[in-house]
Amino acid sequence: MDDQREKKLVTAYRKAKEDLTAKNKEAAEIKTKVLELEDELIELMINKDIKRTALYEEIGFVTLNKPKVRASCNEANKEALFAFLKEQNRTDMIKTSVGNLDKFVAGILAEGKEPPKFVSYYLQNNLTLTKK
Repeated sequence: MDDQREKKLVTAYRKAKEDLTAKNKEAAEIKTKVLELEDELIELMINKDIKRTALYEEIGFVTLNKPKVRASCNEANKEALFAFLKEQNRTDMIKTSVGNLDKFVAGILAEGKEPPKFVSYYLQNNLTLTKK
């Protein structure tokens, strides 16, 4: 009886994973289409020098907003950026973080050691589905 339950669960799990993969692919395709249409509409509105489209019954209208600023700084210039922020009295913007702590702690545990007491962790079970 347990073998039947196991088979049923593996079958259902595989189907759910395949469904998720298909939905994610579909969502990615739709997102690409939305971005393409958005770019095309923005270009049209800029070329027409308009901030708002016409109002279309049961559809609505589109407004061209002020552009959002997206900024970044490469690793080589981080110190210069920090110095600049300090000069501007904006040290509140400077944050430090630790990347890949999960992998680091996993390495400590793999060596049979315990991480320091100030680092908390838990073990999360997970599955791998392998197709034949």
